[in-house]
Amino acid sequence: MAKLRLLVTVKVAKETTLRPGAVIEVKDPEDEQVVLLVARGFARWVKPGDEAEVEALPLDRIIAAIGKLDPANAKHFKAGKPELKALGEVLGAEVTAEQRDQAWAALQG
Repeated sequence: MAKLRLLVTVKVAKETTLRPGAVIEVKDPEDEQVVLLVARGFARWVKPGDEAEVEALPLDRIIAAIGKLDPANAKHFKAGKPELKALGEVLGAEVTAEQRDQAWAALQG
């Protein structure tokens, strides 16, 4: 099965939105919608081995996003750390635990 990495936000249903960086499995690489996403530069094929690759976000952007989260909100912080989903929503991009931890450590001094 082929995989695509989205480069833009894609709304796939009324309550489902996929953010840039999301990797989706594609059953039919020749599907008209898939071909259009790639042709228009909205997605790119994931090559074997780069599946886990996440576009690098500058540390300062992640730190700024953490500053926009509410520490009292359980959806924003869990176990004393910013939630990855909440960070991704603020940034509009996927954030790894490693990226979050580096930014969080920098904020903690």
